[in-house]
Amino acid sequence: MEYVLYPKSEVEARIEKLQSRMDGIAGAILFGSVNVCYFSGTAQEGLVYIPRDSEPVVMMRKSLERAREESPLNVLPLKSTRTLKEDLGISKGSTIGLELDILPYSYYSRVAKALGDVEIVDISEMIRHIRSVKSNFEIDLLREAAGIVDAGIASVAEHLTPGIREIELAARVESVMRCMGHQGIIRFRRFNHEVPLGHLMAGGNAAIPSFVASPTGGQGLSLLNPQGPGKRRIRRGEPVLVDFGGVYNGYTADETRIFSIGSLPEVLEDAHIAAVQVEEAVLKALRPGRTGREIFEISEEMGESLGYGEWLGGPTGAKCGFVGHGVGLELDEYPVIGPLDHRIEPNMTVAVEPKMIYPGLGVVGVEDTVLTTENACERLTRLPREIWRA
Repeated sequence: MEYVLYPKSEVEARIEKLQSRMDGIAGAILFGSVNVCYFSGTAQEGLVYIPRDSEPVVMMRKSLERAREESPLNVLPLKSTRTLKEDLGISKGSTIGLELDILPYSYYSRVAKALGDVEIVDISEMIRHIRSVKSNFEIDLLREAAGIVDAGIASVAEHLTPGIREIELAARVESVMRCMGHQGIIRFRRFNHEVPLGHLMAGGNAAIPSFVASPTGGQGLSLLNPQGPGKRRIRRGEPVLVDFGGVYNGYTADETRIFSIGSLPEVLEDAHIAAVQVEEAVLKALRPGRTGREIFEISEEMGESLGYGEWLGGPTGAKCGFVGHGVGLELDEYPVIGPLDHRIEPNMTVAVEPKMIYPGLGVVGVEDTVLTTENACERLTRLPREIWRA
């Protein structure tokens, strides 16, 4: 087995964190594959039951054999959800937490029927905040992910030539990352959101808005996935946005760099410098005790003072509404560096992405994944931040 298994001590520490927060909750039943993997060490089909005062129960349907190989916990067969209450030893009148932000209603209905007189509460926010603070084990995986995305983006310089199609250049980046161990997908928690491995778009295509919770969209290749690289050919004198997520053993690092064939219009050259200045201000403010709202306001004020309030994060009416987001097993983790009061703690991994978006012209800016510490941020993605010239 080539991928990294979770140590038992790591899984047990995660379980203990959740149990310590279960005031008034008898236990949590987790079905979502990301949370199941986080708390059991395997993403096979089944559930993890974490009672407040006793040992966790892992039950798997398919594949039971793989789950037993991967998880450091004892794994039992899951035969039916109809007997969950009895199989898990849940007492009458208990309060049980479920992941109500992602659990489909049809699944929820079956579980609620099986639990009978049990009160169900949402435990999603609690879990998301626990996952936002990374262990040393996770940080090591994120460093590897950062190395993968660094290498992928750096490879653009070898292949960027006039006339190459966006999708062809994106495929070159993806090939580098896949050969280094990228799993080939990026997980996104938000409903109705799927993301490609990256957004690689040039000129005005990069500034085309789309549904995705991101500063950039792009036209994409289909109506059902209207984002990311298309068949457009890249020309001289336009910015090439290269925004990818590197993934190693499930953990994601996010990075953006701008490339160009020759010089860009002066307005974009200057805007890129301003975006780097905004990133520096955000990184300086990204300290334990601050909130995402406070740091977002700093970025907005910085953008205004530099004369880019109209373009930072998108033009008026199409702004993304944040300047950073947590990364980990999913691309859209906590904390959000936006108008939310998520408190910054040490050992959070945050992608900071100030981007200037000019409809019809293109996108410039940067994105780096950083690790918060007691005193300063450490950049995990390490490529030079100036515009890369071909």
